[in-house]
Amino acid sequence: MDLKAYLQRVNLTDCAPPSLTALRELHRHHAHSVPMESLSMHSGEKIMFDISWIYNKIVVRRRGGFCFEQNGLFLWVLQQLGYETKVLSSRVRNEKFGFYTPPLSHMILTVELEGRRWLCDVGYGEGIIEPFLLEAGWEEEQDSGVYRLRVEGDEWYMERKDEELWRTLYKFTLEERTFEDFHGMCEYLQTSLCSAFVRKSFCSLQLPRGRLTYMGRRLISTEYTKGGGSVKTTREITEEEIPSLIKDKFGIVLSQKLIPKDEDIVMPSASQL
Repeated sequence: MDLKAYLQRVNLTDCAPPSLTALRELHRHHAHSVPMESLSMHSGEKIMFDISWIYNKIVVRRRGGFCFEQNGLFLWVLQQLGYETKVLSSRVRNEKFGFYTPPLSHMILTVELEGRRWLCDVGYGEGIIEPFLLEAGWEEEQDSGVYRLRVEGDEWYMERKDEELWRTLYKFTLEERTFEDFHGMCEYLQTSLCSAFVRKSFCSLQLPRGRLTYMGRRLISTEYTKGGGSVKTTREITEEEIPSLIKDKFGIVLSQKLIPKDEDIVMPSASQL
């Protein structure tokens, strides 16, 4: 595992010593270079919960991944660079049904700098582009939208503004975790019918003021506008177009045939919530 190779992967030639400016640059470059994707689950590849395997997938093979892969690799990078980093667990809110995914189903990070804590998350599809101040009520507009942190008791809610309404992306507590705590959920997200990664083949990359997403048999271009708005354009694609499309748009070449899929997730039972 080579830190310089990672920096090249995210289009950085070098990285300055730990500072808020350097952290912002690193976070932004990762978000703009490494796509969120579920392609492994739809092309016969099992994701291994091993940081060296993840490094090889994202850095050497130039793939993307889901939160445990992306934030797991980012954790390793931050530690190599000397940042004071902690791991937290969060639960993602399903927009359609309103339920939250099980505990430990989404991993996020915090970094302490200049006497303040910053939330880092390069593993959420429509999430923050730069570190976000971990402070109750903090609201900030970034290139990808307007976000705020709301607190109820010991639970923190990361919310995103859609036009005039606030939508919860995920909730979390400040209980510290370890990377290894997420091992079981890595398997769950690859096998459960309640997992969007199982039900949908997708690849999505943040762009300056926008996002490009392949899903199933669609290509979706999103342009973010000031104040939390967005404009989406959708194009239907054929199965035959998909390999060249994900190569040209996301730089990904799969070793096995991709089976496109875009199905609704299955509602979990009460015991799973």
